[in-house]
Amino acid sequence: MHIDIALLGFGNVARALARLLVRKTDTLREEAGLTYRVTGIATHSRGFAIDPDGLDLEAALRLVEAGQKLDSLHKGPPVADTLALIAACPADLVMEATWLNPQTGQPATDYVRAALAAGRHVVTANKGPVAFAYRELMELARRQDRGFFFESTVMDGAPVLGMGREAFLATTIERIRGILNSTTNYVLTRLEQGVSFDDAVAEAQQIGVAEADPSNDLEGWDATVKTVVLANVLMGADLRPADVDRTGITGLTSADLKAALDAGERVKLLCEAVREGDQVRASVRPARLPLSDPLSQVDQTSSAITFQTDTLHRLTLIEGDTDPTTTAYGMLVDMINIARGRYK
Repeated sequence: MHIDIALLGFGNVARALARLLVRKTDTLREEAGLTYRVTGIATHSRGFAIDPDGLDLEAALRLVEAGQKLDSLHKGPPVADTLALIAACPADLVMEATWLNPQTGQPATDYVRAALAAGRHVVTANKGPVAFAYRELMELARRQDRGFFFESTVMDGAPVLGMGREAFLATTIERIRGILNSTTNYVLTRLEQGVSFDDAVAEAQQIGVAEADPSNDLEGWDATVKTVVLANVLMGADLRPADVDRTGITGLTSADLKAALDAGERVKLLCEAVREGDQVRASVRPARLPLSDPLSQVDQTSSAITFQTDTLHRLTLIEGDTDPTTTAYGMLVDMINIARGRYK
């Protein structure tokens, strides 16, 4: 099978995806019977490029990483913006990894909606479309007979949502508990080790875990949106981030974490979704977890999730320290599953 791809966004994750596609070209062909071309790239600050015959990914990487625009690779009429590229690019699949406002879900939600409406399959690494418009977008994908996958929205490339789709059959998830934000988990780890809050945040920024403005992480917004994704997709909820009881970590000190450790506990930013009758209640808050809880042992930039179901009782998945390639891998797996028709 052959698939033509448009990439929306060309930041760290999308560039890692481009490198992964190049590196896995032979593997995709030999193991999945899949060939591809990238026929379009949309960027926030480096312009747009469309080539129906396929763009040179390595050339695109060189240009962007040298601070140059993609215009020299473009063929055809000028493209004004990302929505115009979605309409004009001859692509079977749109892979979306643009910037996101976690309090509105934009502009990613509009991009996903437009791509599905145009008859494209969609893979997104953005949590916003799933947190703010999951049911609408899934119904649109169903009507268009197209795939809409988003494995990388929670725990990067770990198969969290894939397990729900492929493994949690004829079972009911009663509770989800997770450590889902790398920035806050790193800061809490360093606070426990005696580092001040401001210094821990600065370290997280230096190693590339935290953004220049880390407030969405520290105030719990990123973890909240991920919790909504899990509740909506795996538990049948219809929540929005505003429905989540959210408390961040900004009021915590090294003394707080050391006191918890002295009591045989660790403080973690705990994400939780709990089924209560026909409703699902969700929260994100600092919590003291006993050292016997697997989630208490997740440190640095690692993540973990525990499912409690009516059949498997408790199942915990732990992901080690991540980087953009692990997120890109989740997108690659979604691409393969769409090519295999697993969305039907």
